[in-house]
Amino acid sequence: MCEYTYSNGKKCRRKPLKGSKYCSLHIPFEEGELLYGDRIKYIKKRAFERALERGIRNFEGVKLYDVIIVGKEINEALIFRNSIIKRLVIVTSKIKSLSLIDTTIDTLVIVNSEVDFFYVNGGSIYGVSICSVKFSSSILFRDSSIRYVMINSTEFSPKEVTTEEEFGEKVRIAGRIELANLKDVRRIALNSKYPLMAKIMEEFGIKLSLDRKKPVRVHTLTITGVEFDESPRFRKQVRIFINRFSGQLIFENLSVPGHVEIVNSRVRYPEFVHVIIHNNLVLRNTRLYSDENWNLAYLPNLLAELNVYGFIVIDNCQFNNPYLAEVFYRIARTTWEGSGDKENADEYYYLEMLARRKKVIQHYRKGPRTLKKMVKLLEVLFEFLFADLTCKYGTDWKRPVFLWMGLVIFVFPVFYALTKSVVPTSSLFDYVYFSIVTATTLGYGDLHPIGVGKVIASIEAIFGMFMWAVFLTVFARKYMR
Repeated sequence: MCEYTYSNGKKCRRKPLKGSKYCSLHIPFEEGELLYGDRIKYIKKRAFERALERGIRNFEGVKLYDVIIVGKEINEALIFRNSIIKRLVIVTSKIKSLSLIDTTIDTLVIVNSEVDFFYVNGGSIYGVSICSVKFSSSILFRDSSIRYVMINSTEFSPKEVTTEEEFGEKVRIAGRIELANLKDVRRIALNSKYPLMAKIMEEFGIKLSLDRKKPVRVHTLTITGVEFDESPRFRKQVRIFINRFSGQLIFENLSVPGHVEIVNSRVRYPEFVHVIIHNNLVLRNTRLYSDENWNLAYLPNLLAELNVYGFIVIDNCQFNNPYLAEVFYRIARTTWEGSGDKENADEYYYLEMLARRKKVIQHYRKGPRTLKKMVKLLEVLFEFLFADLTCKYGTDWKRPVFLWMGLVIFVFPVFYALTKSVVPTSSLFDYVYFSIVTATTLGYGDLHPIGVGKVIASIEAIFGMFMWAVFLTVFARKYMR
């Protein structure tokens, strides 16, 4: 009998190989190569295939070069425990459950397959690539050493309604991709380029469109307690890259040495809890969703929970809730202000104020109309006219200049000419001259308004004084602070 002893104290009953105390599955690589040379690879591969054919699904302590599962349907849980595998490849197969416990793997690839439940705990994996996979329960990576995690075109496909869904729970056990307490991580990527995928597809005859990636659709993607490789060569790289993702996103207890990039995604209820990003956080072409209850529970703490030492870039993003937009733009503004880049800080300040105004409008338009609500909506209107329209909340000094010139040189003279309310005049230039003199409050007295012109001139005088004050204030803010 084979000398390998399982964790329950029983010994392996397989016949040992000639010249060794271990069977073909348990013989160490070095000993097997010494006895059989390269032929040991075929011996191990054939022994594993025969074990699968006999219905064995629980493998412990095995040492295999290649585990290749192609076009198979396994309706029981497939488990590897305390094992060493050079390469594990699952292609166009259906597996009820795959568990890797305290197992060391160089390369793990699952392509164009269905795996109801996938669980990794302990052990070490150099690279994981999951491409075009459907799962009906969860994908969990916990307490392991993994260098690279690549997940492309993977989606949650429930087979039945879960108990959580029956009772309307938002935090579900099913439909989760969880990366928890991993170490030595260099990169986590969703829908990123994987150089070896084309080679694997060619080797196993798979036809997938790598240029048209499908979104990764799950209920929740959780990345928590991940320790990244601190090597200097990786510190400035994108360590978390999320592309074409749809679902809830949770970052918790993370210190990311590089960048975090979220692009082309639909993110629901984004949560950042005790998160430090040492470089930049980039949100681009992404839609973010939340509701009022979630806003009250999580958004007030976001400023304290998310620390970005670089910049936050929010480019072409959409928010279903103005309060959500306001908080994210505020955090982005603070990162640019901290670096002294006032131009970008002003852009995010303007977007923050727009979101705040939309929030007030939404709040006071609900329910029956009252005098208080009407007053608040009028305040918002005045804010738009005198703060946004004139100078973009003090961030654009050119707008008051062009607005003043446009109204004073063109609009008001047209009103005076149409109403013929300025005398004496001999040409259109007289109306322009009178408009400029009125707007600057000089009032030379050689021309004077009559009739309705007195009302127009009064309005223009007030407008001219206000716009000069706005211009001086904005100009000083932009270039003197």
